[in-house]
Amino acid sequence: MVIDTPDLIAIVVLAFIATTIQTSVGFGTALFFVPMATLLVGAEPAVATMLIVIPGTGAILLQSSSERLPWGEGAWPALISLASMPLGVLLLTRSDENVLRLMVGFGVLLAVLLSYIGGRSAHVTHPASWPRMAVAGLVAGLMRGALGMGGPALVLYYHWLGTGATLFRNRMYAYGLVAGIPSVAIAAAGGIYAGDTMKVVGASLPGALIGILVGRRLRPHISDTGIRRLSAMLLMATSALAMMTAGSVLF
Repeated sequence: MVIDTPDLIAIVVLAFIATTIQTSVGFGTALFFVPMATLLVGAEPAVATMLIVIPGTGAILLQSSSERLPWGEGAWPALISLASMPLGVLLLTRSDENVLRLMVGFGVLLAVLLSYIGGRSAHVTHPASWPRMAVAGLVAGLMRGALGMGGPALVLYYHWLGTGATLFRNRMYAYGLVAGIPSVAIAAAGGIYAGDTMKVVGASLPGALIGILVGRRLRPHISDTGIRRLSAMLLMATSALAMMTAGSVLF
């Protein structure tokens, strides 16, 4: 696939929108960027770019945060998810990917309906215990290894913990940073960062930096309830996309 100047300009715009979403909501970067960028430059450059942008954005936002940084609550689920990813890959090799995608999409949608639309207050909190972090990380790793979509499990878990929008975002940033660094190292060792891929990565960086600035401006205007609603919308979009993709093949 030939990547020309209009494609790179589009990548700047897509990276800007994606990091604005991540900065203001806490997640959703890959959900928006990867499908759109894949149409322009192919899957490998799109994914490789997000492998850098997501942890990079998290590092910048955590470093500049004046709130408590929940390193343990983000790092331990991330490390457990990295350990359980091979099990997800094994599950994929032993199962039908489209059946898995359909089941996971339906499961995430049901969890969203029960958790967000079911009426639980955004101010209800739960303690972050080791068993709960382990389960969340295990499920995220299985989903990421099998289907490349581990985020929904952590979003649901961190919202279930409660304590508000700022801490939710910081938990997601910490998770993305810790889980992202090994992913970048593995991708780099595989030689993915070369040629046109580096052009796409380079084009994404100005858009990402502007997106961080804009997202930080938007954050004070998004309430705890607003974060929950936006999270529900993004998760439902993820679920719908997964089920539509699987259904188009199965049915």
